[in-house]
Amino acid sequence: MEQITLKAYAKINLSLVVTGKRPDGYHDIRSLMQGIGLCDVIKITKCPENGTKYNLPHCTIGGIDVYLCTDVETIPMDMSNLALRGIAAVLDACGSDRDGSGTGTACDSIPALVVDIEKKLPVAAGIAGGSGNAAACMLGMNALLGSPMSLRELMEAGAGVGADVPFSLMMNARRNDGTLAGLRGLEEASTAAWIGGIGDIVEPAEPRLYYAVMANPGISVSTRAAYEAIDAIIEAQGRETDEYPLFVNDLESYTLRDYPEAARLKTVMQEQLDADIVMMSGSGPTMIAYYGDRSSAEKGFARMQELCGSEPRWRTWLTVTGE
Repeated sequence: MEQITLKAYAKINLSLVVTGKRPDGYHDIRSLMQGIGLCDVIKITKCPENGTKYNLPHCTIGGIDVYLCTDVETIPMDMSNLALRGIAAVLDACGSDRDGSGTGTACDSIPALVVDIEKKLPVAAGIAGGSGNAAACMLGMNALLGSPMSLRELMEAGAGVGADVPFSLMMNARRNDGTLAGLRGLEEASTAAWIGGIGDIVEPAEPRLYYAVMANPGISVSTRAAYEAIDAIIEAQGRETDEYPLFVNDLESYTLRDYPEAARLKTVMQEQLDADIVMMSGSGPTMIAYYGDRSSAEKGFARMQELCGSEPRWRTWLTVTGE
């Protein structure tokens, strides 16, 4: 295989409860995540070393020159990019003989890569767009190497890339299963899962079907700041519960308080869209209006499109979750 193209689907949180802060500074959560029908597109191509004729940013990962191609200026072109970190995680797990140890691996047959990211999802929006890119790159890189890693092995490696990457791997494996024949453990993949720990515990769940109108106010929210804000609540009140109801998001109160544009968007959606419920996904600022039937969702989407006409920075999408 010389090239692979995968769709990198985003996710939403049907629930997000922060259960505590760990000694290492990370947070334990309990969350029901589901994939949605919106995605970026990732294409990974093997190419001769220095053979690309494109004037592209590149870095060297495990001795392999990796060229990154995207038309979105806000995407980092260095190793802070989750997609590149995902590739590095697979190459590191599979090993390489670039250091002259004498133990050749499949990695050594790849002089260079071109990674093309067709970005359609908003950045820093609480829907794990970057984690989906990382997951697609890890799945694609593994396939180009002949699928030496199982799905669970990829998920274990992905936990070191980002908190949402293990679920993104499971969900995107399921959504791209027709392209990933040969991936061991693919039968376990699911588009929904209960998430625990810092995102590293992923338990496949029965998907719950909802039609959704998503809207983003055109701003970014710091996930780190959101979790730091919730610490004060945990320290003051404690957090001991074994109940995790749907449509609860512990991070929402912080984002609505510190980002007035996100709060205004939610209020408008609650008043104008006639949805069953409106709730933020992840740390935001993307808001989601949930519906039980497609017809109502389509009417809500049409109204949201009208509202976006007078708000240049707002964007909206109609999608489905739980398929």
